[in-house]
Amino acid sequence: MHAEQHSLITAQDWNNAWKASWANRAEPHGSTYWNTRAKTFGGKDSPGSYTGQFLELAEILPEESVFDMGCGTGNLSVPLGTAGHNVLAADFSSVMLNRLNENLQKHDIACVKTTLLSWEDNWQECGILPESYDVCVASRSIATSDLADSLAKLTTIAKRRVCVTLAHGASPRIDDKLLRDMGIEVPPNYDFVYAIAILKAQGFIPELRYIPTERRDYFTDKEEAVEKYSEMITTAVGNNSPKLPDALERLPKWLDQNLESQDGMLTLKHPRQVPWAFISWNKF
Repeated sequence: MHAEQHSLITAQDWNNAWKASWANRAEPHGSTYWNTRAKTFGGKDSPGSYTGQFLELAEILPEESVFDMGCGTGNLSVPLGTAGHNVLAADFSSVMLNRLNENLQKHDIACVKTTLLSWEDNWQECGILPESYDVCVASRSIATSDLADSLAKLTTIAKRRVCVTLAHGASPRIDDKLLRDMGIEVPPNYDFVYAIAILKAQGFIPELRYIPTERRDYFTDKEEAVEKYSEMITTAVGNNSPKLPDALERLPKWLDQNLESQDGMLTLKHPRQVPWAFISWNKF
């Protein structure tokens, strides 16, 4: 009798599955898009929000240094700097970094430095050496066709610990309720599963927890809301979908039923529920 043969699923197998999934997605937004979005971004979240939950779960020890990849305008870097941590904040959007530097100057924070960097760059050639920071974080910023490479870069730079967040539900730019009410199927999101599988195959013991958040969109009038959600529907189903004309026709009535006024602006009565998967792993 021959022993039963089992095929080993490697980190590369999982990464190939990620790449196949990535190839079917919409083209990721580049630095030009995020340079424009930066104008609407704030410097930090309110206490008890996503930022507070992330930092609590990250368990960064006093005086530890931090590498913040995809830092944006400083949701993590600003409070970390305020707490006295030496931080290198990296992003591929120069406008994001300009906004962050303004926030740092405003709060007189000197222990946070910034650098222009993308996931695709050679980090060591950019002067970011192995084990040069105690903790590496990537908050809602992993948008790359090579997930294993991005996770490996963070692991290489960290001395002790890495913490990332990936989408758990549908895209945070998608309103699940709207699409379902329009009869549009919302596919599940498995981004965090790929990350956990890759890390386990590499011999790490990744820890998974969740950060629940709410998101609201505000509009000056109904026409602006129609434009926003029409774009959302079109992106979700595609321009050639037979469901698109009916969904766009039904949208104005749906907004009449679901919009309300708050402080002179229009917003949906029920904010979007956006859960994030918080994944952490230790080097040793």
